[in-house]
Amino acid sequence: MPDRKPPMLRGSFAGMAMIASAVLAGCGNGSADRTAQTMAETARPDSSGTGEKRVWFGDLHVHTSYSLDAAVSKTDTLPADAYRFAMGEPVRYFGKDYRIGRPLDFLAVTDHAEYLGVVRAARDPDGPYADTPWPGRLGSSLADDIVATFRRISLAGFRNEKPIPEFANPAIIRDSWQNTIAAAQRYYRPGAFTTFVAFEWSAMPGGGHIHRNVIFRGPDYPDGPFASTDSPHPEKLWEYADANRGRGMDSLMIPHNSNLSDGLMFNMKDSWGNDMTQAYARSRQRNEVAVEITQTKGTSETTPQLSPDDEFAGFELLRTRTSVDNGSYVRQGLGRGMAARAKLGINPYKLGIIGASDTHSGLAASEEDNLLLGGLNYALGLGEPEVLATRVSPITGASATVMSASGLTGVWAEENSREAIFDALRRKEVFGTSGTRMRARLFGGWNYSRSMLGMADWIAKAYRMGVPMGGDLPLNRAANGAPGFLAWAQKDPDGANLDRVQIVKLWLGPDGQPRERIVNVAWSGNRELSPDNGTLPPVGNTVDTERATYSNSIGAPELLGYWQDPEFDPASPAIYYVRVLEIPTPRWPVYLAVRNGFTLPPDIPRWIQERAWTSPIFYEP
Repeated sequence: MPDRKPPMLRGSFAGMAMIASAVLAGCGNGSADRTAQTMAETARPDSSGTGEKRVWFGDLHVHTSYSLDAAVSKTDTLPADAYRFAMGEPVRYFGKDYRIGRPLDFLAVTDHAEYLGVVRAARDPDGPYADTPWPGRLGSSLADDIVATFRRISLAGFRNEKPIPEFANPAIIRDSWQNTIAAAQRYYRPGAFTTFVAFEWSAMPGGGHIHRNVIFRGPDYPDGPFASTDSPHPEKLWEYADANRGRGMDSLMIPHNSNLSDGLMFNMKDSWGNDMTQAYARSRQRNEVAVEITQTKGTSETTPQLSPDDEFAGFELLRTRTSVDNGSYVRQGLGRGMAARAKLGINPYKLGIIGASDTHSGLAASEEDNLLLGGLNYALGLGEPEVLATRVSPITGASATVMSASGLTGVWAEENSREAIFDALRRKEVFGTSGTRMRARLFGGWNYSRSMLGMADWIAKAYRMGVPMGGDLPLNRAANGAPGFLAWAQKDPDGANLDRVQIVKLWLGPDGQPRERIVNVAWSGNRELSPDNGTLPPVGNTVDTERATYSNSIGAPELLGYWQDPEFDPASPAIYYVRVLEIPTPRWPVYLAVRNGFTLPPDIPRWIQERAWTSPIFYEP
């Protein structure tokens, strides 16, 4: 089989960098029947999706120059540019034209609500801040000046420290919000391309990220966004959403970068430090329906410290001074949600899973060979490719190479429209990927059987007999047996083959504390599970770092497996989600080095195993 060569470059890596980031994910041990692996290679589900739903890919976390941090770093793109880029049109960025490799199906521009559009306006020497020092400070090309200015504005906007009175400009914020709405309305193409009106609430108490993206269903919208400068407490953001919902303007919220939350995102207390109450849990569950598990500033599934038996738990981790394991990662948050429900009767962390880019360039490119790392490091003079691959950013304290081109959201919906995609997010029939466009599905039910794997209509039967990802397993009135699960994945048509499909199970132990187990349920090749701990040998590695290529001579284009929980306890709550791994492929610094003719330092990772995570299926006795 010929090598997989990188697609034609859609823009130069030169001069592009952003906030230093990373990702994480995992794998583990468990057991699987050899028959499941064999049948996985022969079953051929309809790749367009059945059960009257198909998959749509998009990004729900994109920043333009209306965001204060993007504007400080000299990004000039506007919401209209973000939509045009996602639709496949070329967009000019720092003097060069860029184009996405494959258009997206949907996009949300989520500019920071804090000082929305104000810093962009303050950069204009002929604008409303012409008679102030701001145009000169924001136009400086000196790294030290830019870093100081960035920190000054960030402390005011995100941490409510040392406010900048002249930036509290209601007229500019109102106009920027109306322009955001107008761009989404202009580029909405029902059935072809969906836009969402959205914003990001970006509180950072003490430096910990507790940011949320707020996505509106439409067609009506509030007069303005709600910023952390209005209140740094998420409870007040939920009140804002509830008030809008009472006026017919529904929204949902997506927490992100829990990995940088300093343990605050999945705390068992409210934001004032009080014990969590039933009212708090109910409000959070009503408003926050999914969590962003991966993006350019780190994947937030788990860590080796939290999941020592998970052999893939160290995937692309970002370690900064605000990175605290306890209370900061999604898998632990899901487990804590079960514990909270046992105490309060409501699960505050009953979350689906998505992926997004968090690009600050306005350009939602999540391809490793076409990574646009935004503007922050560019503003520091890190324009040359070799410098980009090696220098540590004084803003983030990390090299750009800790970032990966992540991520995307996959949505199973009846059509490409605001209503259908929003409703799929609400019911959690969504999954996140680290940037790949692989497809993944998970179903759970009491009457599934292994024989369903070979049926042409297995997806329709799975819907009829059980629930898809995001769903609640109904109580088993027969009071016997254990739930069965059908897990399916199909490779990105333009990407790498698949290594394995795993089910991650979480449950509460007798002491009321969460437990976890990782089970390999389908895999490629003739590998055998270890009889000692159920782990699977590595799939292999075909990455050629000298040419930035890989080969699909290993792995499988499609995997389908069945697993029935052998340790199911009907009295214990449980959560099940799927994780899918691709075979190794080159990371973006390898593409960068090959295209620009330099050698990477030996400590920079050369390859990555892209992956996907489905939303969980929940069992609540």
